[in-house]
Amino acid sequence: MKTKSPNQIGPLLAIAYYGLRAQLRNRATLFFGFVFPLMFIFAFGFFGSNGQKITIGIAQNEKTEAIYQDISKIENINIQKGNLADLKKELASGKLSAVLANGDDQGEVKLLVSQASENQSQVVQSIVSGAIAQQNLALSGLKDLPINLEVEKVAGRAFRFIDFFLPGMIGFAILATAVNNTAFGLIFLKKTLVLKRIFATPTKALTILLGQGLARVIVALAQTLVIVAAGVLVFDFTLIHGLLTLLSIILLSLIGLLAFMGFGLFIAGVATDENSVVPLTNIIVFPQFLMAGTFFPIESLPEVLRPFVNILPLAFFNAAIRKITTEGVSLDQVFPQLLGIMLWSIIAYIAASRTFKWE
Repeated sequence: MKTKSPNQIGPLLAIAYYGLRAQLRNRATLFFGFVFPLMFIFAFGFFGSNGQKITIGIAQNEKTEAIYQDISKIENINIQKGNLADLKKELASGKLSAVLANGDDQGEVKLLVSQASENQSQVVQSIVSGAIAQQNLALSGLKDLPINLEVEKVAGRAFRFIDFFLPGMIGFAILATAVNNTAFGLIFLKKTLVLKRIFATPTKALTILLGQGLARVIVALAQTLVIVAAGVLVFDFTLIHGLLTLLSIILLSLIGLLAFMGFGLFIAGVATDENSVVPLTNIIVFPQFLMAGTFFPIESLPEVLRPFVNILPLAFFNAAIRKITTEGVSLDQVFPQLLGIMLWSIIAYIAASRTFKWE
């Protein structure tokens, strides 16, 4: 006669509850999961809110005065007047984007740019060339031009630094919770013989893993909501489709958490104690924090590194969440990134299944 398998719901909820309590009592969890991302958001959230400023030094004279009047009307352009020698020094030290001065020939205007700032130099050259062209047309008296430019404004929004940075902080918090907390939590339970005592009861191994996972799901949900709330309330972070965008962020965060937990289980299987967990988590976590698009775009890395960085688990997550937050796409439209995350999760869980030990 078969005996009925004991109900696993009670043990599952108990393990999740005590796992949650353990995380909330852990200072490292609170710091790296909540305080650390918020510190970075508040420290860098105001950067780039008005776009990059270009400062042009102008040596005052009759030739540059009319051009100055046109350039000074352009948004995000700062004008600094002064004598040519002082302006050249500031250009050489990187404090100015360019200097406008008299040319060698009569009627000529000279633009001085720095070789160290090619991108800004090209922008300034385009702006000044346009202003000079307008002045030449006005002086020539031409009114009916063969080609005219018509400008039409369309609806849009400015891409601010917070739009890039905040999604990266969500990825940071999710990866830290999934890997560090999972590895340290299970090692602690093994070292204190808690797992051994649990196995003396009818509780199944899967119930233990699900309970631990549920505790981390709750923490990850709280992290995501706190970070998004800080962005919306303090920095006017835009949820393009409102609640639908927020739900997509939450779902992606949970998918990322469950996928990244495989790495935590793998480390918990390989590590022998808490001291050996630290270097293993650092090997997996910190290179991704630094290079996978958390703090700065992957495009700013050397070209030789980009193919390798783009296939990191956190790089897939960051790319997906930024598409959701900045482009307003849904989860089905970030399928390539989700596929990358899932492939990494399969690798991690297979590795964990071969290394994980309950004692």
